[in-house]
Amino acid sequence: MDAKSITTIAWKEYGYLSADIYHESHDVLVVLFSFIDRVDRSISVHYGILPGVKTRICLPLKALNGEKLFLDRFPGVMQSVLRGDAFVDRAGIARFSVSTIPSLNPRTLEISRLTLSQSIPSFQYEHTPYVDCLGQWAGKEWVDKTKLPSVLVRALRKEWQLAQEKIAPSGYGRYGGWKGLQFVSTGFFRTEHDGQRWWFVDPDGYALFSAGMDSIHPAETMWVDGMDHLLPELPTREGEYRDAWRDRGYSFGIANLILAFGDEWHKKWADLTEYRMKLWGMNTIGNWSSPEFIRHSELPYVYPMEGFPMTAQTIFRDFPDVFSPEFENNATVFSEQLHAMREDRRLVGYFMRNEPHWAFVDGLDLTEQMLRSPIQFVSKTHFLEWLKEKYGDVTGINLAWKSDLQHFEDLLHGLNFSDWSDSPVRKADFNAFNRIMIRRYVEVPAKLCKLVDPNHLNLGMRYAWVGSDDVLEGCEAFDVFSINCYQMEPNREQIRHISQCLNKPLMIGEFHFGAANAGLPAYGIRAVATQEDRGAAYQYFVEQAASIPELIGVHYFQLNDQPVLGRFDGENYQIGVVDVCQQPYHSFVEAMKLTHGRMYDIRTGRLDATGVYPNEIPKTGF
Repeated sequence: MDAKSITTIAWKEYGYLSADIYHESHDVLVVLFSFIDRVDRSISVHYGILPGVKTRICLPLKALNGEKLFLDRFPGVMQSVLRGDAFVDRAGIARFSVSTIPSLNPRTLEISRLTLSQSIPSFQYEHTPYVDCLGQWAGKEWVDKTKLPSVLVRALRKEWQLAQEKIAPSGYGRYGGWKGLQFVSTGFFRTEHDGQRWWFVDPDGYALFSAGMDSIHPAETMWVDGMDHLLPELPTREGEYRDAWRDRGYSFGIANLILAFGDEWHKKWADLTEYRMKLWGMNTIGNWSSPEFIRHSELPYVYPMEGFPMTAQTIFRDFPDVFSPEFENNATVFSEQLHAMREDRRLVGYFMRNEPHWAFVDGLDLTEQMLRSPIQFVSKTHFLEWLKEKYGDVTGINLAWKSDLQHFEDLLHGLNFSDWSDSPVRKADFNAFNRIMIRRYVEVPAKLCKLVDPNHLNLGMRYAWVGSDDVLEGCEAFDVFSINCYQMEPNREQIRHISQCLNKPLMIGEFHFGAANAGLPAYGIRAVATQEDRGAAYQYFVEQAASIPELIGVHYFQLNDQPVLGRFDGENYQIGVVDVCQQPYHSFVEAMKLTHGRMYDIRTGRLDATGVYPNEIPKTGF
């Protein structure tokens, strides 16, 4: 639906746009508020709305400057995410519209009280219990839903008894490598190309295709701040279930472990999870996993570094002023965290960061963003010196750019390029300096990390996607280029292209599939109909990945389902291998076991990867 009449209003005079939204459906509704300005820049804000609950959404209009990818949560609202260009001009909005993404079934929604205001609206909701005492969606039934606490306790205790038997899969080394192929041992993980394909090589020299699990934690934490109207009565923070409380959240999954195992819940969860990982054929502990579990486990692991070097003033979102001494100083401090683990042979390598937010804008012109700002970035001064070296004087640059600068220093004070003449030369200069800044963004911390820890692999930054080759600048400094891949299968052509550009192997740091027939109203970024379909999707993705010579690992996101009312940022996806009651999705698990058993035969060409392409349904992720 379009609300064209609102385009006559001076948007810049208001602080907030709010609306009440209601729909009756079986899944989360993703509503898009979209804005287009007079020069066709566009931003869409995606809101997740729970079914059956009237929800008031609130957009701070300053968000249209594009500086934040994920917006703060307001009461009752799920995830709020920006997509589109770097910014839109609030003084020149030409079109505003409301829409939704495709859904599995037809549905209707009601939008009321669409309001522009100077201040945040009030949030007053009726109490509507949405979650049962075990943390499940109270208003939905599904196969294998846990009906009673006693059923949960009995199942977990029985499986924990089975977990007392040690699992040592034959044919694999102590670091998870495959004994069917061996290279020179160096005592630490490394990479090698065997003439046909890339491999991880474990400390004993055995070949490894990394099948990992991300976020191995006892459970996800439900964000309860502002969601009180949807919750049952919760235990006190000081009582038996105190470990289930996490700041502004509560973990029903941990509460269920406490119910089953009492004070020993964490150790017994770790025993059970180690058993499951090995039984399922996982060979790597993935990103963001519990440090306590890593210490408890025998499996190799990867390390997500913390505190990627930033500067007080950023050029766009989380892209720092890379020529500032502050950036290099902070990169030095950042690298020091690797010192304590430099001799750890179970450590495969480290990720410097995850999904840089600046890289979510395809075709982002960092140089233009920098010059639009009145901030005196050190990188601006470097750009001026670069221009002076290229053009000599201001006359030369004016001829090339079709500009009328009086001095090079005019570029320092914040410019609006909307009124400038189009200049392919200026665009090329901006693009060249973009690459210079991106290269420094990568190389400075990467070189310092390798200096502190020469033993372990730099696994890159886990880009959400690669919108252009500009993003590859400096990535030769990585040992492995990592990318997250929320598709039904890995992109062979892109993987091959990146590997050839960098002469490095790649790994996929995240992928997942959710299903519509379980106990959550959102199915993730890629979705199928049933748990059996999830298993088929996992098998297809991993087997296709194993057959790609340049790809050396895939890590599934994640062990646990997300909470019904969302984690800290509002995601509530049915993507886990286990549900909130700590019960595995058995058909999904069986497909994982089958896939991991076939993986190395597929990798070496003795078996063909499955060609059974999963049937995708509309997503409910962002």
